Amino acid sequence: MKLRYKVAGGMLFLVLAALSLRAVALSYDSACGPAPVLGSDTKLMKAIVYRCYGSADVLNFESVEKPEPADGEVLVKVRAAAVNPLDWHYMRGAPYIMRLGTGLGAPENSRLGVDFAGTVEAVGKNVTRFQPGDNVFGGSTGAFAEYVILGEDRPMVLKPDNVTFEEAIRHSEAGHARGKIIIRPE
Repeated sequence: MKLRYKVAGGMLFLVLAALSLRAVALSYDSACGPAPVLGSDTKLMKAIVYRCYGSADVLNFESVEKPEPADGEVLVKVRAAAVNPLDWHYMRGAPYIMRLGTGLGAPENSRLGVDFAGTVEAVGKNVTRFQPGDNVFGGSTGAFAEYVILGEDRPMVLKPDNVTFEEAIRHSEAGHARGKIIIRPE
């Protein structure tokens, strides 16, 4: 056998071995970790969290730290949130390739939910588009909680007065998925 075929075969073997190892790493599921210990002076809120990939059994309703808006950020009190296929993919960690961005073995961000509608509670310094009391809807990680925080430049707009919070989510650009479930935290 010629040397070039031996070298090509060896290279092919190494590529296949590397791809197999990557596939194993991507499909690995870590055990669910415990909730972090919060200080006694921490402001709390309730949120749906997950600390490992899997079925709906990995979801927990817990007290987590309430975010505070930094410069250019908006804090929204969630009045309605919607479950959509994106949330299911994050929870399951599937397809496996998405774990390259969400975390190998376990999610890096424990908060689920994207679509939300609510009322601006506070704004950070230099925020000009929104002010406390504005009713808004949009998309941000961690929407399955009492509060969500996002940058002023993120996808969020004022909710029309003649539209309910639930309708705003249902008819938002992100809300065209069939079977969308609306959640009201109150």
